Amino acid sequence: AARTAGAPEAQGRAVLGVGAARAGALLERQLTLARTRAHSAALQALGSSRFHAVADAVALLASDVPLAPGTTGRGAEALLEPAERAEQRLLAAVVALPADESAEPYNEAQDAAWHQARLLLRLHRYAHEVVLGAADPVLTGAGHALDLHRDAAEAAAAAAAAARTPRIAPATAYALGVLHADQRHEVEAARAVFRETWPYATAVTTS
Repeated sequence: AARTAGAPEAQGRAVLGVGAARAGALLERQLTLARTRAHSAALQALGSSRFHAVADAVALLASDVPLAPGTTGRGAEALLEPAERAEQRLLAAVVALPADESAEPYNEAQDAAWHQARLLLRLHRYAHEVVLGAADPVLTGAGHALDLHRDAAEAAAAAAAAARTPRIAPATAYALGVLHADQRHEVEAARAVFRETWPYATAVTTS
């Protein structure tokens, strides 16, 4: 009886193993194609007149504005207002994040708000570094959690897209489904870590 019961389980593991190998190969092909397209797009952007205009503007900014830590005068004052705006945008984005009780296991629609919070946190970090000469240490943990959230959400999206490949084998589709579910759980875990490490708890719990 034990041998009979173990046979389907072993067979299921074998099917999952075959599906996982095929799923990995499929994802590798799709990601390689995406990297090639992104590389081509980046090369085109680097050769565009718009990129050169931005590079010239940045070079002028770096030479004209005193960015050294502890600078005084109009240059430093001019940087305070945009830095404060960046901080306020970040705080508002965190307040707007969906509350815990509204979360669902596969809530891809909520990812955009979390990605926006990540971008604004990076913007705040850069502004903090420019004005004060160092990153804001209290946001290190929260920033890392949002990075993990982005990676897991993109991995889940890639698995879901691969599963929509025409004429995909059932074992491959199953393995991709397992990967998608695993990454969505990682998304939820990253959100929990962010809420635990965010230093302004009242902003996170506001729904």
